[in-house]
Amino acid sequence: MIEWAELNSGGIKKIGYDSMQKQLHVRHEDDHYIIYYQVRETEYIGMLSSSNMKTFYEKNIKGRFPSSEVNA
Repeated sequence: MIEWAELNSGGIKKIGYDSMQKQLHVRHEDDHYIIYYQVRETEYIGMLSSSNMKTFYEKNIKGRFPSSEVNA
């Protein structure tokens, strides 16, 4: 089950984390939807608690984990 958090921060609308599958779901404000695989829960928590989520996302998530874009 995915735990969602509404953000509306730095171009990111909301993120969700599936702890069973270790997947981070990111929906951007432009409705781009990307699933990142093999993401540790600590990365999800780090993003939620970051003072600059966009920078955290760019530095620690994007390009560092396998991902796929979902057409939603």
